[in-house]
Amino acid sequence: MKKYIIAALSACMAFAPMSADKKKNVSTAKKVYEKQAVSVPMAEHMASKSGPQKVAIKAPEKQLYGEWTILSIKKVDIDTEQRAYIYLDFNNGNQVYGCNGCNAINGHFDLKGNKLTFSDMIQGGAECNSITSEQEVMDALAEVANIELESLYNINYMVLKNVSGKEVMRLRQLNFDLLKGPWMVKEIEGTNVLDKEIRIVIDIDMRTVHVQTKCNIITGKVHIDSKKENDVQFEDLKSSNNQCEDSDMETQLLIDLEETVSCKRAGNISTDMELINNNGETVIRLQKTELVRKNL
Repeated sequence: MKKYIIAALSACMAFAPMSADKKKNVSTAKKVYEKQAVSVPMAEHMASKSGPQKVAIKAPEKQLYGEWTILSIKKVDIDTEQRAYIYLDFNNGNQVYGCNGCNAINGHFDLKGNKLTFSDMIQGGAECNSITSEQEVMDALAEVANIELESLYNINYMVLKNVSGKEVMRLRQLNFDLLKGPWMVKEIEGTNVLDKEIRIVIDIDMRTVHVQTKCNIITGKVHIDSKKENDVQFEDLKSSNNQCEDSDMETQLLIDLEETVSCKRAGNISTDMELINNNGETVIRLQKTELVRKNL
């Protein structure tokens, strides 16, 4: 199993949830995100008309590295208690690990051109009652002999086939590397707040978010729905709740984080990211930065 080496951010105070009665309405006009989240079924419907584009695998360490959600087995959508996925790790002896919908799994993979096989696969011993059994996932992985890569509307799909060329598994790439790391909050509700020096650190691997303002720290969890394009939600947000002159702005920041359902790059500016609410409105704009620690 992959071992994570993560530098933890420490806070020197107890966190308490910010009360709902502090939430305020803001009249500032919001920018509208024209493209709504695209679900996997919707993407597949669009694919039936225009068709996905095959992608040549020229740099597998970059193209295939990371987490892939298992969508179907032998063209039948899976239904498991937990999200079934595999993680291809090229940096630690070609390890594969993940979840078969019930139990943690791990093993090794061998990739030569478009030839892909999995070996030494093991799983935990928990019993689950999924419509799709974990054994179906394991059996499908054991059949894999070839790999194809497809792309549709910037969504990457991995198609795994057996020696006869028949599809045994289809997976969707979960790639939120664009969102991970440290950010400065550039705008809240369309208002420039760079001078407030609000920093957000998003750890996709650990599914955590850490916000540092001039007088408060906010922590929470990151939730991702793999069936929606660019879906990201911030949950269980807690604030150190110190009172300061920017308390109204910080309250609005907390509200907007709670309302976030997806993200997107801000136009052609590669350093900026926009957080979008359920109405397709941009509520927060982030700007990539370097991690700077502060003692409050």
